[in-house]
Amino acid sequence: MKSTKLLAVLLLLVTAYAPHAFAGDAVATMAKIVGSLQHFPSNADKEALAAIAAGDESASVKAVANAIAGISHKVGSADKAGLEAIAANEAEPALLRQLATIVAGVNHMPSAEAKTALAALTGQ
Repeated sequence: MKSTKLLAVLLLLVTAYAPHAFAGDAVATMAKIVGSLQHFPSNADKEALAAIAAGDESASVKAVANAIAGISHKVGSADKAGLEAIAANEAEPALLRQLATIVAGVNHMPSAEAKTALAALTGQ
């Protein structure tokens, strides 16, 4: 009984801190950019996304960064297909999959529900 309660408490703590503790800097940065998106990323946002795409991140992280950088009111069809593939791939980190799902659904700006999820991805 004690071990079950202890396990439950540990699980609660891990899930409470998981978005901040396990979100890579790139995912958190991209989530912040998408959270403030107004039809398309700013020049400063595009520079940050280009740095992510040029860095040592995985191909999937780079694909998400490039998709965000290319948003003009919404994601292009080729980028959307790539984002949907990332979101469906259970081998990808959960936070990246969640971000890919949100980005694929952007239409001019993220929905209120998406903004809440993006804030969680940034640890806010």
